[in-house]
Amino acid sequence: MLFRIALHLSVIGTLCVSVAAQSSLSETLGLRLGAGLAFSQHSGPFTQTAGMLDCEPLSFGDGYGPTGLLGIEFPVSSWGMLGIELALTNRSGSFSRTNTYPLRDSITGQDVTMSTLYTLNATLSNVDVAMMLHIPVIGTAQQRHLGLSVGPRLALPMTATFEQRESVVSPETAVFFVQGSPVQERLIRSGALQSRTPLMIALSTGLESLIALSDRLSLVPRLSVDYFVTNVVGDASWKQMSIRADASLRFSFKKTPLMPPPPPPPVIVEAPQAPVYAPPILDLSPRSFVGEIVTGNVLRASIPIVNAVFFDSARADVPPSYKVAADGSQMSTDPVDAHAWILPRIAAIIASNPQARITLEGATSGPVTEPEGLALAKRRAESVRTALVGLGVPSSSITVNSSLSPRITSNVDLQGGREENRRVDIIVQNAPLQRFVLTEEFAELRGTATVASRFQGGPPEATPTSQAITVNKRDTVVTTMNATVSMPVVVRLDNSGEPPATIAASSSAGGQYSETQLPVPADKLTRRRIALSTDGFEAILRFDYNSAELLEDVKTLLRQLADQLPEGSTIMIEGSTDILGSLERNKLLSNNRAANTESYIRSITTKKFTFSTTSQASPFSDATPQGRFLNRNIRIRVR
Repeated sequence: MLFRIALHLSVIGTLCVSVAAQSSLSETLGLRLGAGLAFSQHSGPFTQTAGMLDCEPLSFGDGYGPTGLLGIEFPVSSWGMLGIELALTNRSGSFSRTNTYPLRDSITGQDVTMSTLYTLNATLSNVDVAMMLHIPVIGTAQQRHLGLSVGPRLALPMTATFEQRESVVSPETAVFFVQGSPVQERLIRSGALQSRTPLMIALSTGLESLIALSDRLSLVPRLSVDYFVTNVVGDASWKQMSIRADASLRFSFKKTPLMPPPPPPPVIVEAPQAPVYAPPILDLSPRSFVGEIVTGNVLRASIPIVNAVFFDSARADVPPSYKVAADGSQMSTDPVDAHAWILPRIAAIIASNPQARITLEGATSGPVTEPEGLALAKRRAESVRTALVGLGVPSSSITVNSSLSPRITSNVDLQGGREENRRVDIIVQNAPLQRFVLTEEFAELRGTATVASRFQGGPPEATPTSQAITVNKRDTVVTTMNATVSMPVVVRLDNSGEPPATIAASSSAGGQYSETQLPVPADKLTRRRIALSTDGFEAILRFDYNSAELLEDVKTLLRQLADQLPEGSTIMIEGSTDILGSLERNKLLSNNRAANTESYIRSITTKKFTFSTTSQASPFSDATPQGRFLNRNIRIRVR
């Protein structure tokens, strides 16, 4: 839908461009060839038509499809041109409606209501014949900067088929039984629309513009609306309206007019003396830099690890999205993307901890979707073992297990749950899977840089209204041509802790550019050391599916955090979940995860901290299993 809106807006914007090259020739005929996109709206209400099953009323639907056209136009007067157009247009559409059914839960025996989404998808394509009158709004009939097209349109049906489907919305465990098999989506009926109207009549109107590419060739973007006064079918009230956005190439046939009489002799008039202005110039000059050098330790958090490899359905080879070789690529800082490096990260842990051991637990999504069972689970674990050995992990340190379902099983009634169960869990013993709290030495130049920028010269009407000033790659825009600007500067220093000699600055306005170097007075800088900086600290700790119980690895990481933080710090804890549960269950689970984390931190330290616990929406995309695993987390910030 966003794509269609953007396309419509871009066409309207193009219509506003002033075009059409001047020519001394007079046009007699124009040919068009083009293509575009049609957005169709369908309205009822109707309950049935020949070929369909009876249903509740359908009121509104929409759809889009391609269109192609071939046309010819010729002038009828100085104010208009007449065009005849042949087009092939797809005006398919989709109706939808929510149904409800009273049911009884076969497990609990309780009465429940099943909600389903009913859809009617109609595939409709026509051969259109239109006669259009082209009237210039801006420009002439042959050189229309902006023109109006209006006329009747006849549509002859080519393709007219339909498909009726119904899918479960809630509860998530509800199913249909089709030929004895439980499914969550069923095909009700499909086929041809047997009562398709043999000829549809519409009134068409549109806006267009001629953009000259050469003396005879033009590009013509157009936005049109077709309103059909006849029904799509003969036995029901089914109306249709289409919005078409198309672009065509227009070739003009022209003739040479009669030779005009010779022009009169020129009248020589002395031109007034134009004023002389100084050339425009932009001057940027340094003013001052006041600052300090700050050193100390900064608290960092490492990227969270999802210690599992997820597989495609019924497949045992490691998916190509995973890194299985040391190719020198830089690991992404995004936790979801970083999951592609899980195997090299595990190999690095083992290399740093020779006493470590790995257990690979292969699993499937269950006998219904993956009937190969234990053999498939074992082959998956062996594939991960082969990849780890290729990364340098000793084969003797790896143990392989397999089971039909993983130890922590996601809901097999949901597609997302089955995707998560098709995995190999990587269990690491005798080595920390993750150390997320790190302290790093840092040195920064912090201060305020002041520069002055002045634009002058040139004609008054060409004076710009603003200028852009950049200091140390940080931008600002000012609306005065004589400005003094002060901007904050932060520069990370190397191990020597020595500041740079200058700070780079530049300005631009009215096509002019200027740059300068602002001296840094190293002898006047103060030096300050802080024990621990927590600015920008953010840590993500994972939980098992549908659980608020802290894992042992999480407890270890929380002890690291409590040891590092100074007393009096404020710890902000935000719990989150994936989208597989109900809204009420997910909110409760998020709150419990945050509360349990706060309770554990209080129990392991005597330091006095201030806590803020909340729940938040899923911070990562739920489109992948690793994204949903990461959303089962608590996020910790410190200030």
